Amino acid sequence: MIVADGRLAWGTIGGGRLEHLAIERAAKLVEAAQSGRDAGTPQAFTESVPLSEKAGQCCGGEVTLYYEAFPWTRRKLVIFGAGHVAQAIAGLQPYLDLDVLLIDPRSEEEIEPPMAADRPFETLFIDSPEEEISGLAEGSLLLVMSHSHALDQEVVARAIKRNAFPYIGLIGSDRKWTRFRHRLLQRGFTEEELSRVTCPIGVSKGSKEPRKIALSVAAELVELKFEGASSAEGRS
Repeated sequence: MIVADGRLAWGTIGGGRLEHLAIERAAKLVEAAQSGRDAGTPQAFTESVPLSEKAGQCCGGEVTLYYEAFPWTRRKLVIFGAGHVAQAIAGLQPYLDLDVLLIDPRSEEEIEPPMAADRPFETLFIDSPEEEISGLAEGSLLLVMSHSHALDQEVVARAIKRNAFPYIGLIGSDRKWTRFRHRLLQRGFTEEELSRVTCPIGVSKGSKEPRKIALSVAAELVELKFEGASSAEGRS
């Protein structure tokens, strides 16, 4: 079974008090692995647990449990822009199983449509969103869909230059990408570097309706996620 954030995340070893004890020990092991000096190295140990009153069991015998801790953080989807489509995609966060962050240069009061108070994603309202590229975690997935084409182009340029993201998706038509591509080539980017950008985005390209675009993009992101890390890097 898998324990994350101090709780059972997947699987079971049979339930009951034994499983509860295992979750407690696993959580402590993960905490030690994350805070210790060798936080990047997996840590492991084996424990024999008698199935007696101490373990809340009365069937006798014993169980041997093997624990192994891996420091881990969930991959992040960063969306530049907080308009209709961005909000629709971010609202699918529970199904994407990604941490989602929306970044926009406007204040929250300026965003249309108004954002829900209770939302399953983070937001960052900052004057220069493009400057956030340098601090994003390597391996983050990027979607670029702000209200400004100039900002979109600068975000894409900085994301390409950093070369740390397996997916850089730019909302728009083939015509938009042709214009962006021409301008980026003039700035010195190579064809190989520009191939890291996906535009148009989504598994289907025809709809203009925000919710349909969101579902199409979500399907593309899920497909990318299940391709595995090596395949994702290949698409970058």
